[in-house]
Formats: sequence, C-alpha cells, structure tokens
Amino acid sequence: MKKFIISGAALLLSVFAITLTSCSDDNDNNTGKAPVVKLEEVGHKNSKEAIAGTDLHLEGEILAENLIKNIEVKIANEKGDVLLKKDFNGKEFVGKKNTNFHKHIDIPETAAAGKYILTFTVTDNAGLFTTVKENLTIKKAAANEPTVELKEVGEGNSKTVMAGKSLHLAAHINAPNKIKKIVVEIHKEGSEYEKEFDLSKNYVGQTHAHFHEELAVPADAPKGNYHLHFTVTDVNGASTTEECEDLQIK
Repeated sequence: MKKFIISGAALLLSVFAITLTSCSDDNDNNTGKAPVVKLEEVGHKNSKEAIAGTDLHLEGEILAENLIKNIEVKIANEKGDVLLKKDFNGKEFVGKKNTNFHKHIDIPETAAAGKYILTFTVTDNAGLFTTVKENLTIKKAAANEPTVELKEVGEGNSKTVMAGKSLHLAAHINAPNKIKKIVVEIHKEGSEYEKEFDLSKNYVGQTHAHFHEELAVPADAPKGNYHLHFTVTDVNGASTTEECEDLQIK
C-alpha cells in the first residue's frame, strides 16, 4: 500500500513538473526578446535636420523575434506638443521578422523652426516594444534655394545600370543664387557601401541648367538595390537634395 501511495505521489509530481515546464516554454515563445531597432539615417546623410514643407528621410534596420505588429513615428517639440504621428501597419512591414525601414515623412509647411524629438517605436506580436529617440532640427526653407527635378536615372529612366558601366543622369536645375556644387551619392540599401561623385564642373555659376551627365559606376559595386541622392548647393550654401530610391545595379 505504501508503494502505491509513493508511486502515485511521484506520478502526480511528474505531471506537475511537466505542466510547469510546458507553461514556461509557452511563456518564452510568447515573449522572447523585444525588437532590436537601429536607426541609421534621420535626415539626409543622418543630418538630423528637415526643412518645413519637404520630407524627412528616415531609414533603419529592424529585427523582431516575435514579428512586427506596428511601427510608429512621432515628432514632437521639446514641450511635448505633437507635430505629427504616423503608423506603419500594412503588409510592407507587418509579420516581418527582419526588415529595412526606409520612408520619407512629410513635414508640414506650417511647422515652426526649432528643436524636436523624433520617436520611433516598433511593437511586436507579443506586445513587446522598443523605442528609439533622436533629436531633430526643423528649419524654414531658405529664400531662393535651388530646385531640382530628376528627369532620368538610367537610359529612358530605367533606374538600372551594370556595375562598371555608365549611368545616364538628366535633371532640370534652377538656382537663382548660382550653382556652386552638384554632388551625386549612391549607397546600397542595408549596406555600408557608398560612393560620392562631384559633377559640378560644367555647371558652376549657372542659374538654370539642363543637367546631362554619365556617372561611371565602379566595377566593384555590389549588385542590389541602391538609393541615389542628387544634391545641388548654391553660392550662399543653400542646398536641395532629390532622391531616387530604387536604382538597381546589376
């Protein structure tokens, strides 16, 4: 009889232990680690600046063990007054474990110049979240700043080029205070590979220019998706950047 009681107790203890282990495992699976967020660029070349009435370049890498549920971008002034808040919860990001976030956030033309805080929050399916905060300066547009309209990136605006070949670029530039510099930069998405080209030579001092140039793409440029930044700076130091987000180097 004693043997039966001991065996029964042992069996009950084993079931209890299994139940505890099972709950613990489920708990780990449901929580795990909070998302890992690395904001790489807030503003062009991570300048942490934006111009009222234009857009803010925002790029980063996200790793969410429990898969992404929502991404929130919020900009508020130092008093906490919210300038804008935007949620990204569409198919582009939701349900992804590892993704590159690259968006252009429209800054209202009415935004007051000054210091702001940008808050970037990623929430996963387990309810865990990670928030990254960055300082942001919003400026008013300079008077008579350059304007740029990219007309062609690649022949026929194909946005495609082979490594080691020439990339055809065409743009209309208006710079009332005269062109001082034209710089084109390409960088591979999700990579540190970046190249910069000064294409100012034929345009310095002009106020209106029909830009047509061939950019020599390095032979060692890795294949993949690139962002191209086309920046015009005038003699007063005011600059404007236009971007092509989906240049393919093959």
